[in-house]
Amino acid sequence: MIITAVLSFVSNHAMSQENEDMNLELNSLSNESVRVNVELDDVNDRITLKLNSKEMLCLNDYRGLEEDMKILGNKFIVIQYRTRGGSGVKVRKTALICISNGKFCKALDVLSTESYEFKDTYDKATDSLKLYNESGLCTLRLVDLQNEGQGFMLHAIQYEKVKSKFNKRDNYEKTDTIKFCFDENNKVFYTTYLRLEGNYKIEGEMNSQRFFKGQKYPSIDLKNNQYIFIDNVWYNKMRDNHLAEISGSCK
Repeated sequence: MIITAVLSFVSNHAMSQENEDMNLELNSLSNESVRVNVELDDVNDRITLKLNSKEMLCLNDYRGLEEDMKILGNKFIVIQYRTRGGSGVKVRKTALICISNGKFCKALDVLSTESYEFKDTYDKATDSLKLYNESGLCTLRLVDLQNEGQGFMLHAIQYEKVKSKFNKRDNYEKTDTIKFCFDENNKVFYTTYLRLEGNYKIEGEMNSQRFFKGQKYPSIDLKNNQYIFIDNVWYNKMRDNHLAEISGSCK
């Protein structure tokens, strides 16, 4: 039997961002009823999820909820929130949190919206003619979750648009459908498995170096970003063998 959960139909579980401390009820991956306390901390710029006094997870660099929190498939907390961007740049993130064996699992943690608009340039000739107006948008929208008895399948739509007044040849608009499979062992969604080889610089709470010997890890390939899940931690895979940790620490 196929069970499908669509995000737009879970509003009975939605929480308003006006609240600062709230509780969510859902099922763990093994169908046990659980209650999660959620704190929206504007002072320390983070969202804190608590299962009990010993088990908690934080989403850092929080700048307010983009949409009400939702429960997807009665097992995944969907959190869409604003985070820090540069001048003229807006950034939004989406995280999916589930619970397995009494522990939080960050099943997904990606940039879901990146947009920019620039109207100023150092080229005075171009600026005087008002030719410079550059904008772009890339979004990821979760559509539905399916459970076919052999694991979860998450569907999303990725939308891209670039608009340039100065160089119209760069203009384009594109929509793609993305399918995320679920890794039952790691409890994360992925689009592919990525093999790492060689020495990598790891940026995180403790910067380090690590040598990989061709191991494969769950990975998410999106338009502007690539993510990889290594030893229970999500990383942004950067250029030049560089991994940047996406912290879930509450320190």
